[in-house]
Parts: sequence; structure tokens; C-alpha cells
Amino acid sequence: MRRRMWKAVVPLAGASCAIMLGVLPLRAGTINTQENEEDGVTVPQGHKEAYEAAKEQMKEAPKETKKSWTPYIAGAMGVGFPQSDRGSVVTPAGETPLSVNYNYSYIGAIIGGLYFHDPDKWGNLSFTVDAIGLFLGSQQQSSLGPGAASPGHASMTSNSAVVGYLGLGGTVGYRIAKKFEPFVGFAGGGILVNAESSGVNMGSVWGYWFAPEGGVRYFIDSHWFLAAVFGFAFDGDVNGFHSGTTVLNVSGPSYGLYDPFGLFVVGYGF
Repeated sequence: MRRRMWKAVVPLAGASCAIMLGVLPLRAGTINTQENEEDGVTVPQGHKEAYEAAKEQMKEAPKETKKSWTPYIAGAMGVGFPQSDRGSVVTPAGETPLSVNYNYSYIGAIIGGLYFHDPDKWGNLSFTVDAIGLFLGSQQQSSLGPGAASPGHASMTSNSAVVGYLGLGGTVGYRIAKKFEPFVGFAGGGILVNAESSGVNMGSVWGYWFAPEGGVRYFIDSHWFLAAVFGFAFDGDVNGFHSGTTVLNVSGPSYGLYDPFGLFVVGYGF
């Protein structure tokens, strides 16, 4: 009986081993046919085409780029204190030295341009390229004589001047704590001045100007900012005002008209 059972078990065991040995390669082959390794990622065979299509779309998709600059526009108002001690009044009787003190002048300005700031490229540094339009208007006091401080000068009161500045400029700043930005800069351009003396209009003349400047910006958010700007403008060739036979020269032979100024600025970056 035992011999019969042993004879029956041996063929069954052999058949079982044969089946297992046959199945294992079959399963391995099935797995290999169902999965492929793409770029280090195991992808089911049925999804290979979708995977390739997704890869192509990712290649073609535009990469998001961060701009290093932004356009901005700003309005400004403030005060200036133009003065000159190199002017003259020329009449048929001769030339008389003239000094001018504008005392206190109101300023309005529109400024626009490009603001550059990219921490990845320039760290805390920033740069601006600016277009400037500025209006200055005031009453002035003038004195005639050998010098501004000399006694016995005749005063020319009730004089006024309207001044327009147009120019280009630029600044270099340094961002501190993401909010504050001290800066220095330089600007220059053309100046148009209309003068009036004792109710008589002396006409308009063109000249030039340039100004070193400095200040600080404060960024309220990603768009709005405030700034305080201080500078010292040199105005040149502001000469040749005339009425009849009288000629008025304000700046003298060079940039003899000086204008310390201060501005409060409100700006918006797009």
C-alpha cells in the first residue's frame, strides 16, 4: 500500500515542479512586457504613449520667467530755493550786476521710467532710468548793484519766473529689509524760463540744467512706493530776457543759477 502511494506522489511532485518552473518565466515575461523603464521611471506598457506625449508637452510649455524690471510712474511736489549772484541787467546806459533770490519756490513734477531690481542677479542693488518733467513757479527778489551783499542796492520786487525742466536721469539704490532703499543719482536736460519784472514780461529763454540727487524710497507693497528726494540743480545759459532795449541775464556766463530742492514722491510700479 505504501509503495503504491509513494509511486503516486513522485509523479505529482514532479508535475508540480514542472508547472512552477514553467509559470515563473511566464510571469516574469508578462511583467517585462507590461512595464518599461523610462528616464528612471517604471511606466506601464499601456501608458507609454501617454507618458511620451506628456514629456513633449512639458518641453513645449513656456517656462515662467521673472522680469528684472518694471515700468513706473510717479507724481512729486516740493520746494526749491533758486538763487544767482552772476546775473546782469544791460541797458543803453551800461551793464549793472544783478543778484537774484527766489526765496521759496513751489515745485510740481511728473516722473516715469523703468525700475530694475533682481536679487538673484544683483543682490540688494537697484537701478532706475527716469524721464523727468518738472514745473517751478515763484516770486523773486532781485537786487541791483556791485554785489548781493553790498549796501545801497536797489531792490527789484514783484518779479516772477515760471520754469519748466525736462530731462533724463538715473539712480543706483540699495534695498534694506525689503522696504527701505537709499539711493543716489544724477539728472540733466533742458530748461525753459519765462521771466516777468514789475508787470512787464521779459519773454522766455532756453537753457540747460544738471543735478546730483539722493534720497530714500519706501515700498508700501509690490506696487506702491513713497520717496523723499533732495538735490542741487545747476542752471546754465539762462540769459537774454529782454523788453525793449533792456536785457536781463540771470545765470551769467556759465551755470550761475543754483537751485537746492526737496521733493516728496508718490509712485506706482506696474
